Amino acid sequence: MRAYYPYLLFLALLGFSCEKWTLEEENFLRVEITAIDSLSIDSVRIEGRIKGLRFGQVLDHGLLWTTQDQPPLIFFNEGQQSFDIKTKEDDPTFSATIQLDPNSQYIFRAYATVDGNEYIYSTPTEYRTGSGLVYTLSINYRWADSLEVSGQLRGTEKGLVAEQHGFCWSTTNPTPSLEDHFANIGIRRDNEVFTYFLDSLKNNTPYYIRAYAIFSFNVELDTVYGQTLFFHGDLNVWIPKANFEGGDRSGAVGFSIGQKGYIGTGTGGGQLKKDFWEYDPQTDNWAQKADFPGGARQLAVGFAITNKGYIGTGYGEDLLYRKDFWEYDPQADSWAEKADFPGGARQRAVGFAITNKGYIGTGLINSGERQRDFWEYDPQTNNWQRKADFPGDPRSEAVGFAIADKGYIGTGRGQEYRQMNQDLWEYTPLSNSWTKKADFPGDPRTGAFGFTIGSKGYLGGGVDESNAAVYYPKKDFWEYSPQTNSWVQKTDFWPGDVYGAASGYSNDEKGYVYFYSIFSSAPSNFWEYDP
Repeated sequence: MRAYYPYLLFLALLGFSCEKWTLEEENFLRVEITAIDSLSIDSVRIEGRIKGLRFGQVLDHGLLWTTQDQPPLIFFNEGQQSFDIKTKEDDPTFSATIQLDPNSQYIFRAYATVDGNEYIYSTPTEYRTGSGLVYTLSINYRWADSLEVSGQLRGTEKGLVAEQHGFCWSTTNPTPSLEDHFANIGIRRDNEVFTYFLDSLKNNTPYYIRAYAIFSFNVELDTVYGQTLFFHGDLNVWIPKANFEGGDRSGAVGFSIGQKGYIGTGTGGGQLKKDFWEYDPQTDNWAQKADFPGGARQLAVGFAITNKGYIGTGYGEDLLYRKDFWEYDPQADSWAEKADFPGGARQRAVGFAITNKGYIGTGLINSGERQRDFWEYDPQTNNWQRKADFPGDPRSEAVGFAIADKGYIGTGRGQEYRQMNQDLWEYTPLSNSWTKKADFPGDPRTGAFGFTIGSKGYLGGGVDESNAAVYYPKKDFWEYSPQTNSWVQKTDFWPGDVYGAASGYSNDEKGYVYFYSIFSSAPSNFWEYDP
């Protein structure tokens, strides 16, 4: 019996060796997706690999895909790309370029089989194709009758080309299309923001506006629209008019007599001015008139009573404040000196007219103190009479305007130099009394401009100097209604650069603003506001 042991051991080892060889030669077939590369909005290149093929050949292999929630199978799919027989000596990789639908979610799988009956699948891989999308980003009112509209495309970053893009609009159709009005900007291959200036708008007319693009999907053209944005049509029109011919200046005086406007005095080019100019809105022309005879000055007060204009107070060339008061007759183009302002020499005061009387109050005197006194001028008697003091804090560089039979004073610089005010007060001549009204809702400021159109008051511009380190010029513009004692923000005056100095007046139909600033790039320094 012992003689058989080596033989049995040999058989056992032989069996073990055969078993090991069989395991090494057995196929452990696997398949995987190694890469999905986007070629365009609706096409991808997919790469796969066969692994574990030890002998024989793969009869069938390839790629499957579906847009359903369940991973695709050989008999359940929406697309299939098959390849030729592959042996273990062949390159185990394979790839295909596949056309897909844009803006769609896909599940991909690679597959392979060695016998045509049992299939091996890769792990499911999700992929979303690009989108041919259009966005209407914003509508920004510029000035006059012009809107700046902006839009953006999506899908161009994946190679999609917009054969045409732009904006379409309508005054009646809430979903405007190319069958309405449109502007074609041209072909586009990127997803950068694009803009267009929509001009010649009609006032008080609603506008529906949206961006559009015509994309090429597999040679076919498809028009895609962005969301519609609505512009109410209230242009709050600021219209650039003929440049003020007196040149750059600040601290000027402005008022209107009838339909014509007048601007004079102030400082420009480092010099105080005494010239005086008339603006005719009918011809959009300026004409120089008789110089102001009180001498060059800035930061004076001006207003008109019936058919005469008045200028007084201010800061002269001799560095002294003024209290003289002058009347201008546009018919004769002449000036006449009137009774001095009895409140004393000052600058940066407030002046306005109510019916047939003029009023001057607040301001800065030579001692550096800001004032609260308030005075009435009667052109019939050429006399001044002190009235109830302004009840707000003493101030200078405030805004004053009159609506119907009431006067208003607000904003301005307080007794402390950095104190910027927001309060508004109403003066009633009949009772010689003041009433506090709704505070100005914009930032506190000094040196703003104000005027009246019809039954509304307007205030804008100025600067906020509450912070010694930062200078904040303002360009916002607000409307005050005494009927509701409320403010409504209107379109910024010239919505470009901000300005440091401005003078305003109105002819009861439209407002006019002259501004001066080294920051400005505006097409004009004189603008008309049409409410």
